[in-house]
Amino acid sequence: MIFPIINNTIITPDILNVCVLLSGSITIKNHKENIVMCSNSFFFFNRGFEIIASSPFVDGFILKIDSDFLMDFSDLKEQAKKIEYIHDFIKIKNIENKRRLFHSILKISDNTKLKKSFLHILWNELFDDFFSRNEKKSIVVQFSELIDQHIQQNLCAGAYSKMLGIPLKVLIKEVRKSENKTPCHFITEKVIEKAKYKLLNTDDSSKMIAYYLGFNDPYYFIKYFKKSTDLTPTQYRKRTNK
Repeated sequence: MIFPIINNTIITPDILNVCVLLSGSITIKNHKENIVMCSNSFFFFNRGFEIIASSPFVDGFILKIDSDFLMDFSDLKEQAKKIEYIHDFIKIKNIENKRRLFHSILKISDNTKLKKSFLHILWNELFDDFFSRNEKKSIVVQFSELIDQHIQQNLCAGAYSKMLGIPLKVLIKEVRKSENKTPCHFITEKVIEKAKYKLLNTDDSSKMIAYYLGFNDPYYFIKYFKKSTDLTPTQYRKRTNK
């Protein structure tokens, strides 16, 4: 079973369950505690919870596995036995690939076999992300993943260095050594990349994309985009879609 995340909803568990948030943020009420879940993350759950608030432009899903589905896919049954129900949110890898999988699954109405196949792939990818969460990653990789996770908040390099628990000068040194650019330039490239994706794959206006990326002033976002591409968002969309 798969259904979109909706505000003011009580979620009840099945045999195996996962909450996946691709973009936006939600507030979860769990055991009388309110927890904010940010984009580009997921968690497995075995107890019910309530979604009590959500940001605009939320793109997320609840997936549930019942006993019949596990009977068809023995590999998932074995993986499910290893799941630990932890409180931390797990970062999503290859988020755009997962986004395509989710939306492809939702478009399938009649072909149950194809839908099950896509769900099987998706569950395996989520399991892989979960079991590889403790792999040692470089500072630059962690920095890049944090930008993906918090891209809607339009944070500066200093904020990310605090999240990483390192001085800003160390972040500057590591990004310069690995990427030959400043952390600010690295952030800008990621923001522009996300803006381009939204321009080419959605019908969202420049104003909507600006707010999605954490810009309070849409006109500043247009200048920001043009400085990096020599085109306004509208010009980029028209020229690329020709």
